[in-house]
Amino acid sequence: MERIHERYYLSYPRTLIKEPILYQLVKKFDLVFNIRGASVSEEMGLVAVEFEGTNDQIERALAWLRSTGVTVEPIEKNVIE
Repeated sequence: MERIHERYYLSYPRTLIKEPILYQLVKKFDLVFNIRGASVSEEMGLVAVEFEGTNDQIERALAWLRSTGVTVEPIEKNVIE
């Protein structure tokens, strides 16, 4: 299976800031991730992350993230090279 790299902005609401979301993602979906940038306050968290995995792994992980309340937005290519 071909492994791909895709980048996303993950926005966390206040209720999820202290939760180990990326750790859970790795355990559940066996993804590799690289944090490319982050900003966290008491009100919200924003993380720019690159995922590495198969297309299926990434799609299932994104669906799970959305189900937990994280907002997922793709990052356009070359934005944070």
